[in-house]
Amino acid sequence: MAAMKVLSPFIGTILMVMIALMLGAILGTYAFEMTDNLHTIRIISTSVVQSGPDILITYQGGVAQADLYSITITAPSGLSFYTVSPAGALSQTGTPVAPVVGTVMVLSGAATENQDHVVVIAHFTDGSNQILSDVFV
Repeated sequence: MAAMKVLSPFIGTILMVMIALMLGAILGTYAFEMTDNLHTIRIISTSVVQSGPDILITYQGGVAQADLYSITITAPSGLSFYTVSPAGALSQTGTPVAPVVGTVMVLSGAATENQDHVVVIAHFTDGSNQILSDVFV
């Protein structure tokens, strides 16, 4: 009987440790499987400034520039334009093209006296997209 009193807490402790380990293994498996849904963040940079009535978007390149397919710019009016030449020509029609590093894309006459919302999105060759700039100028 005395041996049972000594073994009961020991067995209880072992059972609690086993339950904790099993729960940890289940949660760990779940957490590591969640990483499959994460997207790779690509490093590419743009700057957006207002110059008089125009809004200037400069493509500054980055580590992932080789994967860049095109850039889409949403103007303050809500219209979307994308790059259709390496020199940064913008259009709502045509074939999208990646601009070269240092290209300045111009939204002519798009600026107002208020804060103008501009969104710049990169499109990559694997079909993914990434917001580069979401600013008020």
